[in-house]
Amino acid sequence: RTASFRTAEIRPQVNGLIQKRLFTEGAEVKAGQDLYQIDPAPFQAALDNAEANRLAALKAAERARASLKASLADESRQKINLEFAQSNRRRYEASFKEKVVSAIRLDQAVTEAKAAEAAMRAAEALVESSRQAVAHAEATTQQAEAALKTARINLGYCRITAPIAGRIGRSNITEGAVVTAYQPLALATIQQLDPIYV
Repeated sequence: RTASFRTAEIRPQVNGLIQKRLFTEGAEVKAGQDLYQIDPAPFQAALDNAEANRLAALKAAERARASLKASLADESRQKINLEFAQSNRRRYEASFKEKVVSAIRLDQAVTEAKAAEAAMRAAEALVESSRQAVAHAEATTQQAEAALKTARINLGYCRITAPIAGRIGRSNITEGAVVTAYQPLALATIQQLDPIYV
């Protein structure tokens, strides 16, 4: 009694229409040899779409980073304004105690300091929001890159190759047949007969 050393059942990894059978039934095939060609058009379209989404995500991330830079610059400007307003407030409070300035001018300095504090808090909130926008844009970019990688892999699966070298049997499907990923029916079977179990 003899048995093949290794047996490989060929199954598709994506859904699609078989365009070509690229081997002769009963022939010897090499590992990595193309056996079937699945119609790549929908997978190429998905790859193009994923590439466009990745580019859009990269642009959005660039815009978010530019917005963060602007927010940081505004925060620095508001910090300087706040320091100036607080300095004026202290100066007017000291001058008011010595009765050099009026109460109205002191109230105006206090109000300006409070307004500067509010503007500073708003600038800080804007910086935090911009940081979150950058983090979100970077996460979206990573998702787009993962989707692009998946689309490339699926396009590669349109060419079904031999996982081992050996003799290939008869093809269970013909050109024009629709196949599904990991279907129960093998497209063909390869048996490695050298060496062989006896």
